[in-house]
Amino acid sequence: MANMVKKIKIKQVFVLFTLAASLSISTSFQAKSLQAKSADTVATVLAKKGDVNIISATGTVAAKRKSLLIEKDTVVTGLDARTSLKFNDGTITTLGSDSEMLIKQYKWSADDKAPSAEFELVKGVFRTVTGLITKVKIPSYTVKTPMGSIGIRGTDFWGGYLDKDAIDVLFVEGDHEIVITNEFGTTVLTAPGQGTTIKAGKAPTAAKFWPQHKVDRAVNSTSF
Repeated sequence: MANMVKKIKIKQVFVLFTLAASLSISTSFQAKSLQAKSADTVATVLAKKGDVNIISATGTVAAKRKSLLIEKDTVVTGLDARTSLKFNDGTITTLGSDSEMLIKQYKWSADDKAPSAEFELVKGVFRTVTGLITKVKIPSYTVKTPMGSIGIRGTDFWGGYLDKDAIDVLFVEGDHEIVITNEFGTTVLTAPGQGTTIKAGKAPTAAKFWPQHKVDRAVNSTSF
């Protein structure tokens, strides 16, 4: 009887040891997976309202607060939806209703002397407040649109479709100029309140201060 009890105890200890080892291996694997995922992460979902999805190479998933984003991900918002994305350098981009933006390329680290980022607005509207990525000698931060590209040196700016047939760009706040260019010409916004409009087959219009009602319409389109 004593021998039988002893065998049972030994068996129980062996089972517990096996479970502990399995749990340790599993935890270690999960930690390594998270570390690998973290190394690729370029942004997180800071906030969302309504239907927001993330399209990646592996499929489409519903975005949630703190969802992770990597290069080549596309963020899509539904009708009346909003989402704010916080990038590793502190840049915050907010997408308005029925919008779609591709994170084409994002390269930044605290010790990188030549960081760069490139995005593509497929449709809709967005507002970006740039972070550390543009606080270098020669910033490389671009948002491409179907009508032209927006080059940023570090500022708070808005862009997108206020009307269906044109891309508008607004300098909201900041100290650095915004360069809007396409194959037909270039316009530079140098002061908050200035904006430009780009239509298919035409150069960006000359920089001019927008009336308050147009500024409000743009800013409200990306407000929660």
